[in-house]
Amino acid sequence: MRLVVETFLKREYGKQVLDLDARNTSNGENERRKLVYKLYSEGLNQIYVDYFIDSVSYAIGWQNIKPENPDGLAKNHQVAPVRNTCVTVGGISFNMIRVEGGSFVLGATPEQGRFAAFDEKSSFKVKVGMFYLAEVPVTQALYKEIMNENPSHHAGDDLPVERVSYDDCERFIDQLNKHTGLRFRLPTEAEWEYAARGGINKKGMKYAGTDDANISDFVWYRENSSNQSHEVKSKLSNELGLYDMCGNVSEWCSDWYSTSYANNGGEVNPQGPDEGINKVYRGGSWNDKAINCRVSKRFSMNPTYKNKLVGFRLAATNI
Repeated sequence: MRLVVETFLKREYGKQVLDLDARNTSNGENERRKLVYKLYSEGLNQIYVDYFIDSVSYAIGWQNIKPENPDGLAKNHQVAPVRNTCVTVGGISFNMIRVEGGSFVLGATPEQGRFAAFDEKSSFKVKVGMFYLAEVPVTQALYKEIMNENPSHHAGDDLPVERVSYDDCERFIDQLNKHTGLRFRLPTEAEWEYAARGGINKKGMKYAGTDDANISDFVWYRENSSNQSHEVKSKLSNELGLYDMCGNVSEWCSDWYSTSYANNGGEVNPQGPDEGINKVYRGGSWNDKAINCRVSKRFSMNPTYKNKLVGFRLAATNI
């Protein structure tokens, strides 16, 4: 794939695709196929060539679409009235925010930009029911309260816990449910993205609460993080009053990963595939570039693996 990209850039094939699109002639598709066959003839892998050409063509389709609010929210940041439930465990309290159900388009919507990854496509309309989502990722203080240990690389009670595998999260949730008598869980991928986008209050933003103009007011990412995670709630929240949905640490979801939303379990409260190898995590981290902190960006990892970029957030159907 790298050779395809390098050839494409060095020989300005991207400009040729753009020119074909701009001319919009009836013969455009034939000209496009001639270009593709030219790449084939140079010995490049046909599957990679097709994928790359399709990705560029898809990106061109969004080039003239502007975000709903190009100035972002920071200058006039407003959050809808929040309905939350405070939960206390030992000496640690945290808020669970009620997320009203609704419909939205999951995946690569126009504001996500030209280079949304293949597994964010094709976008897919789904409906999720009401649920609760934690105001912040699980902190190290809460994790220590329940598990009597702190696996995190960057230490601090108010920092999000990280270096936790999906299996570690499940063990934590099992213990937390025993302590509280409640039924916490991880969010589904659809729930996570719906909440990150702002739920019924969504503004069509690229990140949780903002677009590029004011990203540093909302997101800890590579360009502003000083190479470490940061205390939760040290940036602005999104429209639902949720903090750190994008950046700081990525967050595990309950779904098995699939490259296609066609396998995500349907249009109403999708749960993801029935089985798989990797689990989904979302949101990007303090070590990611902005493009990887978008609300539709997807990641996956084996459920036994862990690293210093990934934590988790609690969800519940009822509290």
